[in-house]
Amino acid sequence: MTKPNPLFPDVIVNGETIASADIAAEAQNHNAPANKPGLAWRAAARALTVRALLLQAAAKEGLEPAPEPRGKGREETASEALIRAFLDKTLCPQPVTEVECRKIYDARPDKAAKLGYDDVVRDIHEGLERAAWKNAARDLIAELVAAADITGIDMEPEAAPPQ
Repeated sequence: MTKPNPLFPDVIVNGETIASADIAAEAQNHNAPANKPGLAWRAAARALTVRALLLQAAAKEGLEPAPEPRGKGREETASEALIRAFLDKTLCPQPVTEVECRKIYDARPDKAAKLGYDDVVRDIHEGLERAAWKNAARDLIAELVAAADITGIDMEPEAAPPQ
């Protein structure tokens, strides 16, 4: 048994322990300055916490999806398939409307003078759709975090970096 490190503790999500060693392994996938390993560890702990919350929520739904192919010779893991199925079932952002697209277009008269609405509506629609999915995912995660018992990591939303 390894001795607990108070700077890099285990995280407990609704009674499920995410070992500090697993967080350290995940931290390699997160960028941070070389002299600030705690930032990578915190990002990894948050990511694994969100993963645990999604898996727990999917298990409550009783989902049992089959893993799908993910490219030549690759297939989802069972956990990835479970998260995908849960998100497919749960995330339902509002569809983007013509009114919203027109509003974005009309808000930029200098650019509108150069390109007609029909030339840019597809790009506007795709941008609004990406934002809707991002907001739906953020809201879902916030709901899962608010309902969870989490120790070892602060899951409060981080302030946006200064521009």
